[in-house]
Amino acid sequence: MKRCVSLLIKAPMRRYKSRYKSGKKTFLHYAALVSAILMLGTSVNASEPSDGYHRVVPGDTLWDISERYYGTPNEWPLLQQLNTISQPTKLQPNTVVDLGAFDPFPLTVLYRSGEVWIVEEANEIHLTRGDTVHVGATVQTGAGSSVTLQMRDGARAVVPSNSRVVLQREGERGITFYLEEGEVESYVPPNRTQRRAYNIETNAGVLGVRGTHFRARYVDNTLLTAVYDGNVSAQSRISAEQASVSRDEGARISTAGDIRVVPLLPPPDDVQITSFAPDGIQANVLSPRPGATYRAQIADDPDFLNILQEQRSRDGQHSFTGLMPGFYHLRVSAVDELGIEGRSAAFVVLHNDHRVSVVREGGAWIFEWAYLAQQTYRLQLAEDSEFSTILLNYEAKHRGPLKVSRLPESVVYWRVVSENERTGVTEVIDAGTLNGPG
Repeated sequence: MKRCVSLLIKAPMRRYKSRYKSGKKTFLHYAALVSAILMLGTSVNASEPSDGYHRVVPGDTLWDISERYYGTPNEWPLLQQLNTISQPTKLQPNTVVDLGAFDPFPLTVLYRSGEVWIVEEANEIHLTRGDTVHVGATVQTGAGSSVTLQMRDGARAVVPSNSRVVLQREGERGITFYLEEGEVESYVPPNRTQRRAYNIETNAGVLGVRGTHFRARYVDNTLLTAVYDGNVSAQSRISAEQASVSRDEGARISTAGDIRVVPLLPPPDDVQITSFAPDGIQANVLSPRPGATYRAQIADDPDFLNILQEQRSRDGQHSFTGLMPGFYHLRVSAVDELGIEGRSAAFVVLHNDHRVSVVREGGAWIFEWAYLAQQTYRLQLAEDSEFSTILLNYEAKHRGPLKVSRLPESVVYWRVVSENERTGVTEVIDAGTLNGPG
């Protein structure tokens, strides 16, 4: 027998708010001793690299090769991984060792959000995840966009929105990001050698980097940097002035050529975070620092390599919308009066995993969700999960909650279906059960 279900439209409800470890030095010393003994009885000529390769001669070890070409023996594990070598102390003569892992080019698009492209004269080539970017390329990010570029030695550069950089080779194995406008946030391995320089260059000055996490921003012909780990060497291109910028320090290179080094602002300690579907994630600094502005970023990884959205505000109030349910990483930082960004406070946020609010009120159920333009919505109730026995199939023509009463006492399955009026695409935006689990 068909059951009767009544439905009432209500007014809108309130929403409430791996590296080789030092402990293994004995093995290194033993290997070096074996290498020395072998070389005593063998007269050899050192192999010269050709097109990024080294040809093994008797007595070679991977750390010998690493130290010879890159100034440190500590990068031998990368050579071992690249060349799939099982015994790094027993290399066979005439074996060819690929040194390409230490050339930063080509770069790989690790993450991309929004519109990012390579500019070639009058052409724009849009980038997507997995694409390669070669020396000489000009990378441009659009408004609200971001791209993370990974070098072959593990260094990474995050280029946020409205930025433009030209990728240049520095020496034989180094790289320079010529920052024409915008910002670059860099993560550089600590064992990077001088032969593989990593520089940020602008018309105002140059930042030379070895093993650090830092930001560089170029705006109004002024170069700003903030160092979160390691050390950066700052040099003006207008004057002869130089400065060393250490961890927890920032610097400003002005149009006059002077360099001002200041301590970074601490991370905000009074951030209130709320998450409501479909309203989004809100991050509010309760006691903003006088004279400071604030920046908030949302990413789906803890290292903030894949930045999905970001906002700047003067009052510390931020709201991120259009996010699917799930876990997100949020960081908020204060920017001082010079424009130098301080340390960030980072949070993990669970965005409400229910896109439809379902509340029981007496003997009735109230359904509420966000209505988007050019979308048609249906609330469907059924006796089974396949929705073969429909109890209700109601097209919601009014923006507001729906109240359903006189439901059977058994488990009732529900779902809200959305159809795009322009494309005709239909999807289930949320589903669950009443009078039972879920």
